[in-house]
Amino acid sequence: MSARGFLMGAAVAAGALMLVPGVASAVARAGRPAMRRAARAGAAAYGQARTSAAELYETAEDVAAEVRAEMHAASEGDEPEASRHGGEAGAGPDDTRAPG
Repeated sequence: MSARGFLMGAAVAAGALMLVPGVASAVARAGRPAMRRAARAGAAAYGQARTSAAELYETAEDVAAEVRAEMHAASEGDEPEASRHGGEAGAGPDDTRAPG
C-alpha cells in the first residue's frame, strides 16, 4: 500500500467518524488529555531550547569579545597576555594550577 493510499483511507475514515453524531465529541474528549500532555511537553522543550540558546549566545559573545580584545592589543603592538606568560593566560610563575 502506498503512503498516498494510506493517507486517503485515513482521511475518509476520519471524515466518516465525524459524520456519526456523538462520535466527534467522544473523540475530542478522549483526545483532550493527550493534547494537553503534548502541549505541556512542547512548552517544556521550548523553554529548555530558549535557555540553551541563551547560554550559547552568551558564550559566543564572550569569545567574540576576547578575540576583539586580542586583535586590539595586537594592533597597538602589545603582546596578548597569553603569549607573555608562555601560552595560557594567567600561567605565570606563581600559578599553582596543575598542568593539563
